[in-house]
Amino acid sequence: MKRKYRVLTGIILILVILTGIYLYAHFDPSSYAFFPKCPVYTLTGYKCPGCGSQRAFYNLFQGNFMTAFTYNPLMLVLVPYILFGIYIEYIASLSNETIIRLRNIFYSKWAVLILALIIITYTIIRNV
Repeated sequence: MKRKYRVLTGIILILVILTGIYLYAHFDPSSYAFFPKCPVYTLTGYKCPGCGSQRAFYNLFQGNFMTAFTYNPLMLVLVPYILFGIYIEYIASLSNETIIRLRNIFYSKWAVLILALIIITYTIIRNV
């Protein structure tokens, strides 16, 4: 039963990602009001770690890699990390020894701490 739940969750995540890719490949977030505005930036005037990621994804899918990178370099660097996390959590076989080792490294306290420090440092630097 647990395996079915993991597979179903993985399929739903893939569908959500594909929907997002379609939206960001065809609609510029700067031009359409149905894309959400950042509540942190709206309320405080400070950019959160995700600010600019919608425009970055749009430009990435348009082939404007440097423009995408200038909108949010952290998000573009973290996308492979996030996709790999989805893969090892919902798609890969949990009985595979290599996947088990990778999963233990990926979710270790050190990995989480390093990721948190990177995000905090990035947020501070972009708002200075």
